[in-house]
Amino acid sequence: FVLHIPLLRFPYFWDEAGYYVPAAHDLLLQGTLIPHSTPSNAHPPLVMAYLALAWKVLGYAPVVTRTAILAVAAFSLLGVFRLAQRVANTEVAVASAVCTAVYPVFFAQSSLAHLDLAAAGLTFWALLAYVEDRRCATAFWFSCAVLAKETAILAPLALFAWELVGILLKRDAGKGTASAVPLSPTKGRVLAPESSLLLLPLIPLALW
Repeated sequence: FVLHIPLLRFPYFWDEAGYYVPAAHDLLLQGTLIPHSTPSNAHPPLVMAYLALAWKVLGYAPVVTRTAILAVAAFSLLGVFRLAQRVANTEVAVASAVCTAVYPVFFAQSSLAHLDLAAAGLTFWALLAYVEDRRCATAFWFSCAVLAKETAILAPLALFAWELVGILLKRDAGKGTASAVPLSPTKGRVLAPESSLLLLPLIPLALW
């Protein structure tokens, strides 16, 4: 937040002014998820709804918008930290969070009313739940991610495909293929019913 203080009162520009802010403003004033003051590009409404809520509580101003997005950035960095800590250690987690925070693309997006940062942050939390084998939480975070931006659906689909690959490799190894190594992300299990939870985010995306 301190690093972005000089940027908090910048006027809206780029896609902010062209779509995201008008769409959120329509939601604030009219309660409609589909914007009317700007042509709809069919992006899911989660980030716009979040901005509308922030404006409802704190007032409609660029500083409120940028502060709200910075809160999302902080939440995303916490997800990076927790994920790196889970798969490595605290030292790696600190370095990962710091490097992500100062990465120019992430730094720039951290105060912009765009969708990408929210989708990425929610995906980090989904991946943390996945490596901890908390499938319901994984489905929840991925569902939130796809409601932030539709392209986030690629992550759960990729994980589902990865589990299928693991099962196929394990099956080959069970047939006596000496060179085959079971590269199974399901820790040697068959494809369990909870694997289908990775497909659950398709439902809110399809409904939208």
